Amino acid sequence: MGSALLLAGCGGPASEPGLKAIVGGRLEPSLEAEPIPYSVVVIAGGKIRAAGPQATTPVPKGAETIDAKGKVIQPMPYTGKIAAGEPADLMIRDAESYAPDRLMRDGEWIP
Repeated sequence: MGSALLLAGCGGPASEPGLKAIVGGRLEPSLEAEPIPYSVVVIAGGKIRAAGPQATTPVPKGAETIDAKGKVIQPMPYTGKIAAGEPADLMIRDAESYAPDRLMRDGEWIP
């Protein structure tokens, strides 16, 4: 009976801990790169896993999804970059006022 209960809890793959997707914001990946108006930034294990246009960057199943419509996503510090393999240190700002909205360090939100 104990085995049946254990197997029942293993119905499907669990989502990866800390897996996040920031969706729909204007991504400013670096000082040198062109902004991406509707983007997806995928974060796992404290690092950027993928970043690009919403049309070509899939949101992983089970990811915590953060709606960034009307926001700007920038690296922290601003001279850094948002690219695969880089630390997930970023800032989300309001697109109109440019006021900071949320900060992330190593894939975790800073209170």
